[in-house]
Amino acid sequence: MKSWTTWTATCIILCSIGFMPLHTSAVDNIGGTSPTQAQVKEPTKATASSPDLSSTSTFSSTIDKWQSTLAKEDGFTGWLHAHWNSYPLGPGTHGWAVILTDQGQEVGYMIVHAVDGGGFRLIEYGTGSSPLFSLATLYRSLIQRELIPSTILYDEFVQNETIIKDRLYMDTLTSVWKIALDDETYYLDAKSGELLPLTEDPTPRMAYALSFPSDLSYGTAQTLKRPPVDPYERMPWIEGTPLQVTSLPELKIALEQQGDLTYVTELYDAQVTMPLTVLGYQQWIFGDNYLILEHNGPRYVQLDASLGLGEIYP
Repeated sequence: MKSWTTWTATCIILCSIGFMPLHTSAVDNIGGTSPTQAQVKEPTKATASSPDLSSTSTFSSTIDKWQSTLAKEDGFTGWLHAHWNSYPLGPGTHGWAVILTDQGQEVGYMIVHAVDGGGFRLIEYGTGSSPLFSLATLYRSLIQRELIPSTILYDEFVQNETIIKDRLYMDTLTSVWKIALDDETYYLDAKSGELLPLTEDPTPRMAYALSFPSDLSYGTAQTLKRPPVDPYERMPWIEGTPLQVTSLPELKIALEQQGDLTYVTELYDAQVTMPLTVLGYQQWIFGDNYLILEHNGPRYVQLDASLGLGEIYP
């Protein structure tokens, strides 16, 4: 286990250094010749991937309500006038990735699952220019790794049906692109675009309880959000002892008493150790609680699921 951890820490450090330009350069021209300047077209909301449900709370109206509510929160101002597009997640998941775009720039995302009794659950959401399952991030990553030619334009890449692009969201932080290209299959992290050491689809580490829909209708959330720090400055998961954090009250105490915290989870049968800075939490009155993690931008992941799949270190 320590050998995997050491290998992973080294690998991620090198990847993060090499990947820095992918997430800092602005994208501004979809028709341009530069692979780092692919602008994201503003999508329309009427997409084939949106579910056709006859409930009073339709998919489109639910996403619009969540977008309007979240746009009032600190850090979400870019959502106010954004357009969104939805994409199906994997076979049989009844889930969708919703990408928000404002004036050609990606500004955030939502991961949404249908609830068995009707309605929808907000599994995860986030802000920033590198949303989960961003085609722009995937495009730049494949070019940087020379898996597609640098001469292919962004819009050509998106429309190229010979490159199979499947979005797999198995559980919290187990989110990957599955790319079929030239008789080869590649798996890339859905947030950073890093190439993963996988040869087959990852298996879910847990099943989500989808018994009731998300409710963000009661005012603003209670939020604590700190500036990000580099988890590799101390790497507490190598030799340290994790804290006993299993609930939001315990997380609040840890944030008050311990200062900077690092969330660590083991992915893909312990082939990858992922350490992420804990930025804070977001608590909705009658909704879910979310753990805020820094991963190429803030990720708001369901608190209970995250604490069940990882550990927090001081």
